[in-house]
Amino acid sequence: MYSLLFNHLFRHSRDIILLVRYEGIIIEANDAAVATYGYEREELLALLFQDIWAPETEFDLPAHIAQAAEQAEVEKMLHRRNDGSIFPVEIISRSTRIDGEDLLLCIIHDASRQENGETYDTLTKEYEDLKLAYEEIKVAYEELAGTTYDSFIDLSNLVLSNLKEEMARKRAELLSTTDYLTGVLNRRAFESQLKKEVNRARREDKPLGIILADIDDFKLFNDTYGHQVGDTVLKKFASFLTQKSRSYDFVGRYGGEEFILCLPGAGADEAIRIAERLHAALRAQSLHLPGFNQINICASFGVAVLRAEEIESVDSLIRRADEALYEAKAAGKNCVRFSL
Repeated sequence: MYSLLFNHLFRHSRDIILLVRYEGIIIEANDAAVATYGYEREELLALLFQDIWAPETEFDLPAHIAQAAEQAEVEKMLHRRNDGSIFPVEIISRSTRIDGEDLLLCIIHDASRQENGETYDTLTKEYEDLKLAYEEIKVAYEELAGTTYDSFIDLSNLVLSNLKEEMARKRAELLSTTDYLTGVLNRRAFESQLKKEVNRARREDKPLGIILADIDDFKLFNDTYGHQVGDTVLKKFASFLTQKSRSYDFVGRYGGEEFILCLPGAGADEAIRIAERLHAALRAQSLHLPGFNQINICASFGVAVLRAEEIESVDSLIRRADEALYEAKAAGKNCVRFSL
């Protein structure tokens, strides 16, 4: 009866999901659980919930189950992987009755896997959403008590609706920060991320460089081949910058055919070397477009680094890179210039 619900939850959750009988027997586990605990699925389903706790863990399972019958419970504890390693977890659990059997539904977050600077003591918004979803699932199961076909379809619709809402929300967040054409950060999102990197560079007393890159004579692509080819050129150039950058650099579309790169930890010498490497790699390759001959793309690059001797604003840093880019254009294009 619960297979449809779990099939959807399992496919879309990065967190561990377990379904546990009141005596502690694990009767269902998702792929994240198998990967995290390091057991084969059959081995994991042969364990008790208590078997994956860290040694000497004091946790009153019957009392927890009783409390979870009233509302979703949140607990922090230590769990143990198959290899014996210990890691912190945060558990949201809810008691429910499925097919006439009292069960405990648990979503377990591996707190050692920190993302985006979140701390162990902070519940993410996603976790708060999961708590609310538990209450909805609880209500749905109670409504399913009649075990009618229509009720089962209603539960399916509830699950699908929740998943669609979550996907729509994540897509909206992505669209708000991403350039619709090229897939890199849009200008607003890039500047927001750059401000964070500037603050971190000051705090940690580390260098920071940026590069403004502008495709030379871009108007000719549109005029000669059409706007669809021009759009393809923009996409290819954005992909080129992303692929050729370091793993911790990030790229944004600053406007039109102009792109901007943030280079954390890069001083003047390294920032110039990166720009020259990008410039050389771009000159060495041709763009293949269906129905056309090979097209060569050239670009001008302006480089600037954060001034350590003064508190420089993000706007000032970008303005100096733009001045260097202007100098590259004035020098005949297809070259690199640096702003002191």
